[in-house]
Amino acid sequence: MRFTVILILLSASTAFSFQRGDGYEYLTPQEKDMLEKTLEQSPQTSLCSRTVEFANKSREEFLPRGPKSDFILVDKQRRLIHLLRDEQVLATYRMALGGRPVGHKVMEGDERTPEGLYFFDMKNERSDYHLSLRINYPNSRDLRSAKEKGISDPGKDIMIHGLPNSWIKRKLIRHPRDWTRGCMAVTSSEVEEIFASVELGTLIEICP
Repeated sequence: MRFTVILILLSASTAFSFQRGDGYEYLTPQEKDMLEKTLEQSPQTSLCSRTVEFANKSREEFLPRGPKSDFILVDKQRRLIHLLRDEQVLATYRMALGGRPVGHKVMEGDERTPEGLYFFDMKNERSDYHLSLRINYPNSRDLRSAKEKGISDPGKDIMIHGLPNSWIKRKLIRHPRDWTRGCMAVTSSEVEEIFASVELGTLIEICP
């Protein structure tokens, strides 16, 4: 069974130590470190080879009161975000990416979205872009890679988020055309559904 070790940990999410602020919550550094080490030490089977299969199973109708998602699959090529549970598609959303979406994120300002397996480490209700769910980029692997390449700033704050709260900024974009700086953007109503379905620590795989 895929992700067996990690899902055992995530099933105990009620025992996670969350830190909360004004409108947001995030995993403690200890929880992040535990999950990152688990991912590094437990080789996982990627779902990226099955993006066509999941695209054919896309579901655009979603019931917010349905079961929680246990895995998020992002298909950069087709601009799709799939919410999965037991490898079944709960919902699918069309997304916008950054101005240079091809390839793994390397440094701040390259307008790329990371590729690989991550998890959500923060949920923010007061984001500038109507709700946001941040992934743990850069993780230890990304930091090592950046250091080897002599890159001082690999970037940060990669999120799934909604449209800008500012009406001026909303007028300047042409969603779902690519407009972010490397994040994955959906509509505001769609991010509300994702926000309700995803818990901190949920895994997300971002495929080329």
